[in-house]
Amino acid sequence: MALTIKTIGSFRTHQKHLINFFGDDLIVTVTPTATVIRRWIRSVRSYNRNHSVHPLVVGIGVRSDPDPSPKTLQLCVGSRCLIIQLGDCYCLPNVLRTFLSDPNTTFVGVWNGQDQRKLATCRHQLEIGKLLDIRLYVIDSRRIAMRFCSFEQIVKERLGREGVRLDPAICMSDWGVYMLSHDQVLQASIESCVCFKLAVEERLWELKSCNGVANLVI
Repeated sequence: MALTIKTIGSFRTHQKHLINFFGDDLIVTVTPTATVIRRWIRSVRSYNRNHSVHPLVVGIGVRSDPDPSPKTLQLCVGSRCLIIQLGDCYCLPNVLRTFLSDPNTTFVGVWNGQDQRKLATCRHQLEIGKLLDIRLYVIDSRRIAMRFCSFEQIVKERLGREGVRLDPAICMSDWGVYMLSHDQVLQASIESCVCFKLAVEERLWELKSCNGVANLVI
């Protein structure tokens, strides 16, 4: 699989990694620290405002322990990923709460039917305004819906990349550790990155939410 990861910085408040995703470089920040989270959100908001022609779209994912309290929240905008270590956060910044609840921002994950509830009922009580599952909006080359396909099948069909899978062993590993492994960082980042890429391809910001159901704006 044409994926590589290396650590490019390790600091008291966060770690930085560089992932090569089939030629695309992703900068990944891993942190439990409010100031780092605040800085990342302000940065992607500013970049989207100044360089993007569409409203903000965010790839998103949640990783939990078996209990199943969420331990990490991963976000991706363009080539920038953030993995928030929820289990180690003493207090989350208000800017994260307003970021997640913004009705003009579209959050897109995969197989995420329980994520909204998990975040809302965890000790941080996070609310997401518009959360979509990319499986419900992608079709294959035969115009057949891919809602029951695996992550690996979707990536191969829609992005032309083989062997990109969500490894069950990594998904079930300990996400509450302070230093996430390279395998954990890689999987969490690629999941949210793929969701971001496909959401932009499908122009999912054009969906509106009505009673919890997303519908195309006509």
